[in-house]
Amino acid sequence: MRKKAVWKQMTGALLAGMLVLSAAGCGDREGGGGPSSAGSQESAANAGSENVESSGDSNEQEGQADPDNPWANLDLSEHETVNCYVVGALGTDWESVTQKAVALIEEKTNTTVNFVHIPWSDFQAKYNVFLAGDEDVDMIYAASWTGFADYVRSEAYIPFDMEFVKTWMPLTYQYQPEESWEVSTFDGKIYGIPPAASWLGGNGYVTTQDLLDKYGFKAEDIKSMDDLEEYMLAVAAGDNEGLFAFNPQNSYPLDSDLLGHHTFGMDAGNITWMLYNYDYNKLETDEAFDPDKLEWFAGTQNYRDFVLKMAKWNKAGIFPANVMANGTMLNDNFAEGKSAVMGSDPYGASTLRQTMKERGKEVVYLDCSFDDKSVSMRGGYYGYTTCFPVSSKKMERSAVVLDCMKYDEEVHMLLLGGIEGEHYILDKETNTRDLGPRAEAYPWGSWLYWIQNNDDPSAKIDEDLQKYQDKYLAAEVSMDNFPVSGFSYNGTQYEAELAVLNALFNEYRFSFCFGIYQDDTEAKLDEFIRKCKEAGIDEIIADYKKQVKEYVESRK
Repeated sequence: MRKKAVWKQMTGALLAGMLVLSAAGCGDREGGGGPSSAGSQESAANAGSENVESSGDSNEQEGQADPDNPWANLDLSEHETVNCYVVGALGTDWESVTQKAVALIEEKTNTTVNFVHIPWSDFQAKYNVFLAGDEDVDMIYAASWTGFADYVRSEAYIPFDMEFVKTWMPLTYQYQPEESWEVSTFDGKIYGIPPAASWLGGNGYVTTQDLLDKYGFKAEDIKSMDDLEEYMLAVAAGDNEGLFAFNPQNSYPLDSDLLGHHTFGMDAGNITWMLYNYDYNKLETDEAFDPDKLEWFAGTQNYRDFVLKMAKWNKAGIFPANVMANGTMLNDNFAEGKSAVMGSDPYGASTLRQTMKERGKEVVYLDCSFDDKSVSMRGGYYGYTTCFPVSSKKMERSAVVLDCMKYDEEVHMLLLGGIEGEHYILDKETNTRDLGPRAEAYPWGSWLYWIQNNDDPSAKIDEDLQKYQDKYLAAEVSMDNFPVSGFSYNGTQYEAELAVLNALFNEYRFSFCFGIYQDDTEAKLDEFIRKCKEAGIDEIIADYKKQVKEYVESRK
């Protein structure tokens, strides 16, 4: 398989100085992954060649797609409609732009794609319903926070192999980076199509200049998380009608945002979440990683400090009193002047500046969470994956549509960024993009994350923000310092225990994230740990570390 030659450094879900690899769904192609595939689905996934007319040309023989019609060897004569469930923030031009894309996809593949949008606030709660067969879902977004690995183990997704990809997704077969596949491979079977983009960067926070002025702060003086806390406490104590210092939705993962800035993590957002406090002086040496030093998140001092800090923030009014009932996204609250602070990378801050300027607000970037002992690491390809639910009746045609969305340039750019000249302005010489006059009506990459690739044009960035991005890029270390990107814990033998533990995790997690227990927080944390130990977490973590060791050894 030929990999794309051009690599671009892109920012994304790397948290400031803390790498959350979200390895819950990262499979091992060499045998350390999850459960066996469902035999009933295996035949469907391997049925690729039955509807293919062999042309015998050199492109097909070499596994390369026909540039004029990559799906020419497939029988697409019967028109089909497929349902694609998506999540994200839509602009006002979403309907008109997607209809243009739908028409192009139909023209190219004789398939109508029906995009079914679910708001972030509803998606996780309804996800199990979507996969239970009660909805007509042909392909769907998956991620660690949606329980990707758990759904793989419960056989909710159809597994497939590379022959299926070669047949029904010829462009993906030709251009998808080979190393990306391991993140969604379990026991030799693939359970999802990863994005073709890997991210590198760091995050800070944004606020507005009028609020800094109101409370007597300067952006350059907010250099640490303690400084940021002081600022938020001042905002919380002030006279602010409808404005809170930090106003997120009730499912906002503050723990993965704030759990130590000198920590690598895996299985973020799961009961088996592991933290690794790295020794900065040992990075890039053979002693950088010791599996025995992995710690279960709830038992660490990092986590105890975090939950106590959130309790302090709650008591001080940094969060709204009704935060657990709040379904409005943090970025929406920030844009509407209801949240003083929001996490962002330099690219996001640059975009925000232009959109918020129209509202009379000056966005200021706060580089307060990345210090001289923080590092950045390329995040691998896991994060956003496309899966075919077992209830999908049109898996093959859905794969063709996804292939078109990912790698047909005309369709890809339309879905990702909207209409050139209106929603974005492209500089082809530098492969960069700027905001168009209607950028806010269709924000770039705001809903179809999983079709992104490394060759997508990078956003232009303000000069003063570029220095922060340069600092984050200069702090890059090799993934060999934390060599677990392809690891997935196989907890099949502990399914009953994990079910109980996951229920406990879901019960306590966001109450800890927002300090709901206030003065009872430490007692509640001890209660949570005790219940987890009674449910068998110690035995599971011991097994987890054993599998990590075996995985790391197998990769040497």
